[in-house]
Amino acid sequence: MQSFIIKILYYPIQMIKRLLIIPARIGSKRIKNKNIKKFFGKPIINYSIETALKSKIFDEIHVSTDSLKVKNIVNNYPINIDFLRPKKLSGSKVGLIKVYDFVVKKFLDIGKKFDQIWFLTPCSPLIDKRDLILASKFIKKNKVKNLLAITEYPHPIQRAFKLSKSKTLYPEKKKNIKLRTQDFEKRYHDTGTFGVIDYNSLIKKKIIFKGFLIARNKGIDIDNIDDWKLAESLYKTKKSFIKI
Repeated sequence: MQSFIIKILYYPIQMIKRLLIIPARIGSKRIKNKNIKKFFGKPIINYSIETALKSKIFDEIHVSTDSLKVKNIVNNYPINIDFLRPKKLSGSKVGLIKVYDFVVKKFLDIGKKFDQIWFLTPCSPLIDKRDLILASKFIKKNKVKNLLAITEYPHPIQRAFKLSKSKTLYPEKKKNIKLRTQDFEKRYHDTGTFGVIDYNSLIKKKIIFKGFLIARNKGIDIDNIDDWKLAESLYKTKKSFIKI
């Protein structure tokens, strides 16, 4: 009688390693110390940190800052700031892609490599853990490499006006003024809240984003005091009917 030997091969499942970067330099021209300004009793950056921790989808969370004030706030959470951002990458004209590239290379220097580089801005109190979890599922289902949270413009931008020094209105495209708003295709904009960049895309500097649509009332990019007040109003409304 012949005997058979069956070999069972086990192949380890490759897990995606996720790094989240929260870019939080201290300088801000329009709202002083915006990233640590109190928002309903605590620094606004705390909301992004807590949302990231609650999502439980990240292997590492890094707050990229040039400030010891920010570092002291982060120290209240189970997050280590392994290194500070250099001043040359902390100016208002420095693109965030350069910051993410710097962070990724610093982690490589200490033996940590990540497949997905997520970013969540420090002024995103309207984003909650479900948004991040849904985005991660969207990436997996659709095999997306680079993702950017977007939302729809509230009014057709095809009917935009220019404003002269004398406050006279000039239509961007005259022919569009005669058309109905419902006749235009929808247009979208970056919310300035969160996104994902594939490691290889970042290293090669070839990043083409896929859009991840979020609700308009979550896509508030806080640049000035009016944006801040709107975010406060929306957050207050959100807290009144849903548990974050």
